Amino acid sequence: MNAKITRITAGKFDLSLKEPFKISLGTITKAKNVLVKIFSDDIVGIGEGSPTYKITGDNQQGVLSFIEDITPLLINQELDIQKIDEVLSSFINMTAAKAAISIAIYDLVGKELSKPLFRLLGGYRDEIKTDLTIGILPPEKVREKAIDAISRGFEILKIKVEGNVEKDFKRIEAISDLGIKIRIDANQGFTPKDVIKFIRKISNFEIELIEQPVPFWDISGLKFVKENSDIPVFADESIHLARDALRLLKEGCVDGINIKLMKCGGICEAVKIINIAEAAGIPCMIGCMLESKVSLTAAAHLALAFRNIRYVDLDSHLFLSEDPVLGGIEIKSGKITLPEEPGLGISAVKDVGETKEKN
Repeated sequence: MNAKITRITAGKFDLSLKEPFKISLGTITKAKNVLVKIFSDDIVGIGEGSPTYKITGDNQQGVLSFIEDITPLLINQELDIQKIDEVLSSFINMTAAKAAISIAIYDLVGKELSKPLFRLLGGYRDEIKTDLTIGILPPEKVREKAIDAISRGFEILKIKVEGNVEKDFKRIEAISDLGIKIRIDANQGFTPKDVIKFIRKISNFEIELIEQPVPFWDISGLKFVKENSDIPVFADESIHLARDALRLLKEGCVDGINIKLMKCGGICEAVKIINIAEAAGIPCMIGCMLESKVSLTAAAHLALAFRNIRYVDLDSHLFLSEDPVLGGIEIKSGKITLPEEPGLGISAVKDVGETKEKN
């Protein structure tokens, strides 16, 4: 491909939530993201970075600074995905910034080739179900939100828990009779022994999986939980890059992996994780931070492209007070579909912050 990167812009992309969203790591009211646009003459690719300091180790200003610093290395680069990924991979950390650039590059390549991204990547399916996430709330509120989600066609719910065996049991008990699939996400909230107590208390309920029950650094604890749990144990914060996946799968620590573009640094690294997991016979989930439809759409393209992504958690745009994105991912009755337009299939994005050109 002879097309080259001619210009890059990046700016603040602040997104307010309809209501506070609580997980075991804290309560969030606004996502401070970054919108990136990469140009090749008159064609533009769009990407988004959604840093979460406690998970990705970076913030909005850090993402903007990284993009400014790396831009001179990308200008005049041909749209060769592997070569651009080589440039990105030469820098450590800053995964949300790398993800924003990666998404924009893939969008640009799809537009140059006049193909939807999921068709270029594999085109395994045309739709897939996503769960809907419910934050840490009292049991009666969890049930209220679950009933509302069911009325909107969702058949799978992800319930956030805090690491308190009795309180979390009551949250799950409150929705156990609703006839839905239940996923549990602890966001590192439990000790290994406490999560085993919790798992035994909910053993009579139909639970599909439990995600990141212990702190990200407690690999032996994660393995202990996996070996003593009747519920499949998925890693999230413990696996950022492909090398993390390789290590944990080699040590037999997990039954599944939740991939997030903001954790791994973009689509190239995500594909590596998908392939490693498939070779090991381990399924993948694809999830999200508090992102708009820009990066959610990129993740959805991966979900439709690869057969080993069997679980999907792409719902964060539903929690935003305003959706600034036209086109891209659609969710109807809990099912994700994508447009057949080239690249991501996003037609427009309303800039909600200051945008600067990077030279």
